[in-house]
Amino acid sequence: MGSKQSKPVQQTQTSVVQEPVVKTELENADTIDATPKKLPVGHPKIDAKDGNGTGECPYKNPLKSIGGLFGKKRVADESPIAPKNNDSIQNDASQSGGCPVKAKSESNQSGGGCPVKASGSKTVYNVYSQPIDPTNNMPSVANQLPAPMQNEELSTERVKSTIPKGGTDGDTWQYPSPQMFYNSLARKNKLGDTEESDIASVVAIHNNMNEKTWAKVMEWEDVLCPEAKVNGGSKLLKFLGRPSDLSPKARIKNMLFGHPLPFDRHDWTIQRPDGTEVRYVIDYYVDETKADDSEGSGFPDMNDRDAIKSILVDVRPAADSVENVMGRTMTMPYARRIEKSTNFEPLPMLPTEEMKQQIEESEKVWQNIQQSVQESKTKKEKSMILKPEDIPDDQKKDFGLDISEEEAREIAQSFATMLGNCKNMQEAVNNCKDEAECSKAALGLTMCLAKVVCPLQQNAVAQALNADDFDHNDEKAVEAYNAKFEKALENMTVCVTGKSAAAAAARQKYPDLFQNLEK
Repeated sequence: MGSKQSKPVQQTQTSVVQEPVVKTELENADTIDATPKKLPVGHPKIDAKDGNGTGECPYKNPLKSIGGLFGKKRVADESPIAPKNNDSIQNDASQSGGCPVKAKSESNQSGGGCPVKASGSKTVYNVYSQPIDPTNNMPSVANQLPAPMQNEELSTERVKSTIPKGGTDGDTWQYPSPQMFYNSLARKNKLGDTEESDIASVVAIHNNMNEKTWAKVMEWEDVLCPEAKVNGGSKLLKFLGRPSDLSPKARIKNMLFGHPLPFDRHDWTIQRPDGTEVRYVIDYYVDETKADDSEGSGFPDMNDRDAIKSILVDVRPAADSVENVMGRTMTMPYARRIEKSTNFEPLPMLPTEEMKQQIEESEKVWQNIQQSVQESKTKKEKSMILKPEDIPDDQKKDFGLDISEEEAREIAQSFATMLGNCKNMQEAVNNCKDEAECSKAALGLTMCLAKVVCPLQQNAVAQALNADDFDHNDEKAVEAYNAKFEKALENMTVCVTGKSAAAAAARQKYPDLFQNLEK
């Protein structure tokens, strides 16, 4: 993305995940015991007869070969097991970095007014009506792990916003870490040409714009419900990204006045101290003429409201109640023009001359958004079983299958390293006697291979295997551990499988580079 601020940034909602802290050193891949000292907490019970009486986890390696260079010995009744179906291991909406909620309010909105009384239940729910910790907005999931095809390490540090969180006492929303943000984009096939090195800047801009949006919401609340401020203030309860839905105001501005279309839309629902919920509609526009290309402009301070001048924010209460309509047409205009009690400045209905020149570009962006939404309705996530012939040409680069000779040479060198480092592991696979022994040997080989070609993912598995710093009697801690372990193992397997597909493609295209490896 670079430092240019004007590039439209998809406002991915915040997510909150409580992960068990893991502190362990990675063992040597050639000697690592693939089976943890204990089974993952809550692992399905394994009888003594399993694993030849050892009680070992009979994990099966889904890899038949790695670029045609490694082979796995198969026992009579063994069949490769593909990674789990995505639907069973991840909750797309809850992992998408936030609270995409379309739900009817349960609060009493009769009158829609501001008489302040003690708020009701302190229970906080996620989008599926599941009770959660006040510090969580979804069940514990392992979305701080490196993505399967990720090459560079990303920060897992999270930043607390200044936005009060509805349903809690004094807590605020927490922004996703760069790793979580990257995972959200990767999971939804929205990385495009975004590199790992771009993510920190994207997250910084994302956080800055959310803070700016909240400040504008509060300017409205100070006018429409001033009593709320002295009674704890309004809080953000839930929010929803709706980039493919054009708001009525945005449509009118475009059709009647020739205003460019917004590149994103959010609906934020706030909760006042009396429990009243009010929905705000936010349109995000971009003005390329205000872009700042200076050094450091891509990393704005979270609280600097003037840092990003190229992204324009249009905030107002949704016209879904008489009170909101009155607030938009009478209360706020009176406060601005007569009382002069607010500094709120709405975006103009009429575009500037510079904005008029950008209408064509905004319509192209809008069409791309619509096309992306339509494709996402039928398009499944990238296959866990990667076969070069099954991958569309426009996705081959993502999987490393659009390979140059230089890239093929690097792949050949990495696989030469694996042949040397993982020789003992390969022999263990070739000489295994039964299902449990072969499963353990296969996992050991996969760990060894991953250390060379998927080090980030392998390290995550090694840490999860050795994690023991959580309360085994804490149901949530157990759930978080299991989710992290299973996801880390899946990510590593997918990564190694993907590297295998890339190696097979490289070997087919440049066979001479691999000849010496097979001798």
